[in-house]
This record gives sequence, structure tokens and C-alpha cells, in this order.
Amino acid sequence: MAGIAKRHRWAVDLLAPRDGERVLEIGCGHGIATGLALAAGAHVVAVDRSAKMVAACMRRNAESDRLAVFESAFETLELVPFDAVFAVNVDFSRAKDAGWSKALNARIGPGGRVVLVLEAPAILTLERFVTVTSDALSGFGFEVEPALGEGMVAVLGVREPDGAAI
Repeated sequence: MAGIAKRHRWAVDLLAPRDGERVLEIGCGHGIATGLALAAGAHVVAVDRSAKMVAACMRRNAESDRLAVFESAFETLELVPFDAVFAVNVDFSRAKDAGWSKALNARIGPGGRVVLVLEAPAILTLERFVTVTSDALSGFGFEVEPALGEGMVAVLGVREPDGAAI
């Protein structure tokens, strides 16, 4: 598929959504990665703080009946746990507190996966992102593994099927 940035494809490839899974995308933007998760057969809830981005995501993925899109901070939505959660270029490490990690933890069910991808020009930004997000997820019992891409990093987290760390 032409016109899909490497960061979107990489994030969804790392997430590996399966047919029928419930997936949450935080910071859906134009809905490019959302579309990739939908194409894999997932049921996607996409969230963005920007009305403009929510509208773009809905237009791009208008033909899907497996998509719900919300204009909101994901932390404020009452959502049932998901099989997988991902975010592309949402720099959680810039948050003043780790409230995002508590909210993210509450939205990932037993056996769930999380993939956080950040593309940044500065290595220090990437290092900070990996350190902060890895520490936050580890603190909630996720087994965490960083991955390095071309000008990007990812933090992958997995929870055991019983909800404990792997």
C-alpha cells in the first residue's frame, strides 16, 4: 500500500492484530494505522484529542463496521479491556506524571499486548521514551521489550493470560 509511512506499518506489524480482536489506538491521527488494524480483521476503537483528526480517521475508514472513533483523551473514556493497545508518535515520556500508564494498564486485558512507537530525530528523545515507557509498563507487570527501527523505537509490552507478568 503506497502512502503508508514506515512508522504506521511497523507499529501494526509489531502489534500483529488478529481477526476479531478488540484493539485500541491512542492518538489515531488520520487513521492510517487504524486502517491497517482493520484490514487485519480487528475491531478498533480509535481515540484522538483533535476533532480534525477524528474526522479524518472516520473519513479514511468510513466503510468499516468494526470501528468506533472518539474525540477525547483516552484516559477519560470508560472502556472495557482490549486485547491489544497501540500508539504511534504519542510521546508518553513528556507527560508530567505517569497517569497515562495507569489508564493504559486498566484498558489491557489478561494476555493483552501494547505497542508504543515513536519516530524522532534525536537519539536522546528516543532513549527517554524507551526508559520512561518501559519503566511505567514494567511497574504494572508487563514484560517489556524495546525494539529499534529506522529512526524509530518501539516499546512492546505483554501481559500473561492470567493478568500477571510473563
